Amino acid sequence: MILPVKRKSSCELDTYIRHIVHSWPEFTVAKDQNVGFRSGWFSERSGTCLAAGKPVITQDTGFSNVLPTGYGLFAFSTLEEILRAIGQINGSYEHHCRRALALAHELFDYRVVLKRLLNEVRA
Repeated sequence: MILPVKRKSSCELDTYIRHIVHSWPEFTVAKDQNVGFRSGWFSERSGTCLAAGKPVITQDTGFSNVLPTGYGLFAFSTLEEILRAIGQINGSYEHHCRRALALAHELFDYRVVLKRLLNEVRA
């Protein structure tokens, strides 16, 4: 028996996009295994928030070894680092929003990612 696949409606997608665009900057706590093993995990929601021009504060899983942090994207390991990131964002919100959007373009734009992927496949 084949069950019908329920498709997400565009209204649900529109609601999600509105939520991201109108929300305060993203704050994420990672799973302990990603933090402990320093897996480099970075959530797709955080990438979505950066692309919407929203700053991101997320628990460091090792991604800070390869992604630039401190402007638009903040990695934390302690409560003090969270509070410092919030203070920096609140002190220069528009700057961090612009930097978040720039990071999304620099790091996650399909033209950047696809080019790197194709170069790796060719090598």
